[in-house]
Amino acid sequence: MKKVFFLLFLGVAISAGFCNVASAKYAFVYIQGDKVTPFYVKKDGKMLPRYGKNYCIIPKLDSGSIDIEILYQQNIFNPQTYTFDVPAGGCRSFLLTKKDTAYSLFDLETKAYLYPNKK
Repeated sequence: MKKVFFLLFLGVAISAGFCNVASAKYAFVYIQGDKVTPFYVKKDGKMLPRYGKNYCIIPKLDSGSIDIEILYQQNIFNPQTYTFDVPAGGCRSFLLTKKDTAYSLFDLETKAYLYPNKK
């Protein structure tokens, strides 16, 4: 009986180790909306799946600089493009807030505003 529990524990420990190794090479980005204006996110010209109106999770990102485009429901506001760096195996968290008369991303880690790129 002890041998069965030991093997079960060993299998779970090895599986957990593989999960940590597999998840360490990808990063993700979380964007929380203002709960008033629903939004969509486009990355590399593709619309990302929308699981909720007020948040977006962009999974499986490689480290480096990425461009995302935020579009608003029923085109209430013009689409905005943001460029930022993604850490290796980490995450970035943003809050989509209305500052002055336009929306910007508030970085929850650095406590700084990220403004849309001007074209």
